[in-house]
Amino acid sequence: MSAYQYREEAVDADRRVCSAVHEHGAAIVAQLSHYGAKGASDGSDDLRVLWAPSAVRAAAFNETPQPMEREDIAEVVEGFARSAELSQRAGFDGVEVHFAHGYLLHQFLSPLFNLRTDEYGGSLENRLRFPLACVAAVRERCGPGFVVGVRVSLDDYAAGGLGGDDAIAVARALRAGGQVDYLNVTAGTSNMGWAVAPSDIGDGWLLDRQRALKEAVGGLPMLAVGGIVEPAQAEELVASGQADLVALIRAQIADPEWANKARDGRESEIVRCIRCNQGCVGRATRGLPISCAVNPAAGREALFGIGTLRPAASPRRFLVVGGGPAGLKAAATLAERGHRVTLVERQAELGGQLRLLGRTPSRETFGRLTEDLAGALARHGVEVRLGTAATQALVDELDPAVVVVATGARARRDGFCHGLPHIPRLRGADQANVVTHWDVIAGTAEVGHRVVVLDDDGTRAAAGVVELLLDQGREVELVSRFATLFPLSTNPADAAFLPARLVQKGLRWRLYSWALGVEGGTVTLVDLLGGGEETVEADTVVLALPAVADAALYHELKAASRPVHRIGDAVAPRRIDHALYEGMLAGRELWSWQERALDPGALERWS
Repeated sequence: MSAYQYREEAVDADRRVCSAVHEHGAAIVAQLSHYGAKGASDGSDDLRVLWAPSAVRAAAFNETPQPMEREDIAEVVEGFARSAELSQRAGFDGVEVHFAHGYLLHQFLSPLFNLRTDEYGGSLENRLRFPLACVAAVRERCGPGFVVGVRVSLDDYAAGGLGGDDAIAVARALRAGGQVDYLNVTAGTSNMGWAVAPSDIGDGWLLDRQRALKEAVGGLPMLAVGGIVEPAQAEELVASGQADLVALIRAQIADPEWANKARDGRESEIVRCIRCNQGCVGRATRGLPISCAVNPAAGREALFGIGTLRPAASPRRFLVVGGGPAGLKAAATLAERGHRVTLVERQAELGGQLRLLGRTPSRETFGRLTEDLAGALARHGVEVRLGTAATQALVDELDPAVVVVATGARARRDGFCHGLPHIPRLRGADQANVVTHWDVIAGTAEVGHRVVVLDDDGTRAAAGVVELLLDQGREVELVSRFATLFPLSTNPADAAFLPARLVQKGLRWRLYSWALGVEGGTVTLVDLLGGGEETVEADTVVLALPAVADAALYHELKAASRPVHRIGDAVAPRRIDHALYEGMLAGRELWSWQERALDPGALERWS
């Protein structure tokens, strides 16, 4: 739906969306919200003031808003009614008024944002006045035959914010008004981590609170949400009466066929969401169209969506080298198109870096992706050889028409830091007590009690090894060249939980810092801003550095004039979504950028 739902121009575009949904027998509801203080005044072509209940900044953009006057409140009430009216005209089956996620109506409800002393502040009854007026105006404008829902927060998860008792009071007020057809529950305020919980929070994390609300507030249908990925769990929620509907957002971005596969008894074929928030939330917070780490066709459906995979014109024999995400995706896609595919992996297990990440705390969900990709190999008849090194002799023996090299990356061991590029190698990096974070995660390194982790990576992998060491009871000091802890750990949802959890577990850290050398059990550290040096003791030094592409086989085969292509980290170490995207392209035999180029902005255009 439009960002300007109150404008007449939104109707034609919305009508096309609604028609497309109705063609498939589905219903569609428009969610109506106003960002309030959570917005940005320069989000439009002109510069505007933000509106909010009080002059309290929201964390998103940290901009001071204007406290709304009565005429402003009346204007927004009319804006909700007008937006609902145009949504109805466009063909939506209903609208959902957003009372949560730190948006404007939530800001009026929450004591964290609402400091007013007039009839819109103070008691919960007063703080509900404006949100309830918006719902009443929507119902009056659209009539009794139009669905009206409300999204409510079960808990702000913030000191001084709304809690479970408040959620029950809000729900009872909505039920008493008789103008609402259902409740859609969620949690969190301006903290995105609770709004779109990452894998740090377990699957089904909101269900207990949702059950309590359902028991306390009868008479209103209710949606269950909160990391639900398995059909059996969704079925049980509805069958038991705990919920009337189950909301699946990221699960259906990960696999648009989720419902069809569940209905047809093909649950084992579902590509499950790993709740990494990389392609969805991670891209959205960077101002990019959303995609999905585990579903590279998401957002690119016209090119790569359902029905676009064509059988191979002339099936050939392919050899895929590497059982990480890129290789697994390439092999499965090639075989699905009818090619004969052999995949070789030098380790005894599939997964590559997925296997390592899955061993770190709160990233166990990454194991699902390996399982789902391995299942696709089996369904499509890929021959898998584990514990097999890909050599020139093996390639000559198999004699494939094409070799796809997905050999991934290897951990960097020289201690090089991008903050000190004039020093090519850390002095003492070859000592036995200097190991890589991959060694630690794999369990192949001897690690002492006092550990210094040198982080030039800034990703969730670096954070993972730190937490692993803390959980083992070791004293850990992080030394990072970055200005913040793990700035590349995918998205703000991770940041909501990760740093606080590590600090609570005892992490000590130095930012804008690096090591000049390791000598026995001491490390010389340098302040990258001021230049001051200090020596600290460490039994073990862990290097968490950007990985290095492992492309030796590719260059060897290329020199031997073999038809060969490389994908994933063997090209350049990047994220999982890059690896799966390139695996998908390889499976479709789209080798050059000219064959599959997306112009800048193409994902945002539609007709």
